[in-house]
Amino acid sequence: MNYPTPAELWAMNPAEFNEWRRENDLKNLFACFQKALPHFDDWLAKNKITTAFILATDNPGQFFYWDRPVYYIQSTKDGNVRHYFVPVEDEKHEKQIQKNKDKNNEGATVEHFRFTPYFLWVKQVHQVEKPVKAHYAGDMDTFRYVTGTAPDVPEACSWTIAPGFTVLKLGGTKIDGWINLNNRNLDFTNLDFLEIAGRDSWNTEINLFYSHCAHITIRNAEVKFTNFYACHFQNLRAEQSRLYGVEFHQCDIFRAYFDDSTIANLVINDCSSNNFSFHRVEVENIDYTPTRSEYHSGLTHTYETIKDNFKRFRMLYQANGLRQEASEAYYHERLYELKYNWQSFEIRKPFRALWKRQWEYGISSLKHNGKLLLKIFSSKISYLIWGFGERPVRIVLTSLSILTLYGLIYYFSAIDKLHHDVINSLYLSVVTFTTLGFGDITPIDHDGYKLLVGSEALLGAFCMGLLVAGFANKSRY
Repeated sequence: MNYPTPAELWAMNPAEFNEWRRENDLKNLFACFQKALPHFDDWLAKNKITTAFILATDNPGQFFYWDRPVYYIQSTKDGNVRHYFVPVEDEKHEKQIQKNKDKNNEGATVEHFRFTPYFLWVKQVHQVEKPVKAHYAGDMDTFRYVTGTAPDVPEACSWTIAPGFTVLKLGGTKIDGWINLNNRNLDFTNLDFLEIAGRDSWNTEINLFYSHCAHITIRNAEVKFTNFYACHFQNLRAEQSRLYGVEFHQCDIFRAYFDDSTIANLVINDCSSNNFSFHRVEVENIDYTPTRSEYHSGLTHTYETIKDNFKRFRMLYQANGLRQEASEAYYHERLYELKYNWQSFEIRKPFRALWKRQWEYGISSLKHNGKLLLKIFSSKISYLIWGFGERPVRIVLTSLSILTLYGLIYYFSAIDKLHHDVINSLYLSVVTFTTLGFGDITPIDHDGYKLLVGSEALLGAFCMGLLVAGFANKSRY
């Protein structure tokens, strides 16, 4: 089917563009869904909706993405129709939605109903965990882009989304300002090699679901209040631009470059992401929530990339003088380094090699595992005692625990001045831990307790040193 060129489609006003999509590519996309997605027609019937209704909202991605029930609210005033989608957080939130649905729609006709998104419904009702079938890629739990042609050629690249539909091409061209994205249905589109330049922007929310966004360039532009859901980014580039209130949820972000730009209130939530690059960037806030596990790799690689992301954010915060943010990023960087090392540790691998008489490899692997185990142990102790130097308050709690433990031992000891004497037991524990050692109570006649008191003194010196270093460490950013 011959569609207009991307430039011709962007030249349409938003209303014409959305109407064209409803009658062309999206109509064919949903015909594909009805054939390929299990129980799709049953889902439509259960929720009392039709594909025509879904397309009329100009927000088709909203009917699939969410992992909880959603309220759809339609407001009609003076012939203008607006669509709102509100995912339900809990029972209290649902009551609030029902109560406030007319609050901001005075003089308008309001219709609303509650529906269950398709992926959530098919998993709950039919226990189908991976409803999307993809040739050569196996079954999937959501829509993903599985095949593409000419991915490095702006004029010719195309992408097919599982379960097997080539989405509309809107990239490979240049548009004037982020304002052109407003009120357009850009779900399930190919935006590869789209260049956006120009400062024009509106303070209205923009939502994009399930789009392919490789090699997008944002130059000298204002990007505001835009949310990307389950989109695929690769080689995203922002130059001399300002990003405010931009959010990425469950997206793939592989390589993103920010140069001579400003970032404020950027959210990266549960995304497979790596290789962020910041050069001459001013930042106010980045809310980064790592993914639990990347679908395309194992836990080892996931922890490694998360560690690297926190490292890059730390360096960005340091460059901007944001000490608290840099401290938090460093803490999580070290935490995921610990997780990565533990996940990389393979105790059976060297012994398996030695069993097979692969002596050189087995001995080398044993040495590597020994060093790794030592590193894991030291990192774990550092994490528990003082949070890698970023949680010095933990040392206070550790010290109190040691004081109490030794105090209890002294309390139940056979030493005359300490036996069942709370005050003297705690007193000896404190003066020993702090290495004051007044000498008024001594375990000279009790050989076993000499070593015990000596061990507490060593622990006290160690903890006191960490306490001083921990608070001094807070000023390094």
